[in-house]
Amino acid sequence: MNILMTGGTGFIGHHLVPALVNKGHVVYILTRRNNEVDSENVHYIKWLDGALPDLAGVSIDICINLAGAGIADKRWTPDRKQLVLDSRVDATTELVRIIHDLQPKPRLLMNASAIGVYPTSQTTFFLDTEEHVAADNFLAETVISWEKAARASGIPTVFTRFGLILGKDGGSLPLLTKQFAFLIGGPLGEGNQWYSWIHIDDVVAAILFIMDSEKFEGAVNVTAPHPVQQKKFAELLGQTMKRPAKVATPASMIRFAMGERALLILEGQRVYPQKLLNQNFTFRFPQIEEALADLVQE
Repeated sequence: MNILMTGGTGFIGHHLVPALVNKGHVVYILTRRNNEVDSENVHYIKWLDGALPDLAGVSIDICINLAGAGIADKRWTPDRKQLVLDSRVDATTELVRIIHDLQPKPRLLMNASAIGVYPTSQTTFFLDTEEHVAADNFLAETVISWEKAARASGIPTVFTRFGLILGKDGGSLPLLTKQFAFLIGGPLGEGNQWYSWIHIDDVVAAILFIMDSEKFEGAVNVTAPHPVQQKKFAELLGQTMKRPAKVATPASMIRFAMGERALLILEGQRVYPQKLLNQNFTFRFPQIEEALADLVQE
């Protein structure tokens, strides 16, 4: 198949593009960079310069939208929050404009999203087969606007609501392992908040699985089937690294250091990937112990 992708040079894209190529797909990556070099099955196309990219003669089967500035990278100043929101909505709006121009139309748009749309709770299980009231915070507002922009495509759309993605080369894990390396790992706040996590390899596998199926539409939770509370996550990470996990960091200290962005680690949702499991998707790393053993070096 011919795949049109945004965000192909980011963390997920870095893992997804080779997997697509290995499956025999041809990937067209929309990028603002000028130094990318094409290969046999990967082609880079300039975009967001005011003009529609030249896709003459190319029949796109699936669009994958992963574009967006990092949420956890920097403190949430008003300018940073606006950038996080605009980078997602503007890129999605532009991709929708491209989709409207394509003939024939792609059969599917896979639009990145996040479980941050769900309210924080220590008791509720958030399933993607049910409707839930959205949270009242910046993350949820961003997801709502992001998904709304994608709905304008007019083609079947899947919103891949990613949880905490764990990988050696990106996501939250490198920062967390650094804490333990300096012997300051442990519970964050009370440690009762849920971490709905997923191994990067399962993220890629889930995207490929959805692509090959015609049974998905709407929100799909892309998380492992066994979320854990943060204090348990810290305990298991410490055991894997052979480091203590006893240095608790007060929530007040985290909020002082991180500001509003602290909700990323002090609050969480217990999310379940019901739609993936209903279609018999098999997780390679369903348990956090297995994921950490694969990703973490002592």
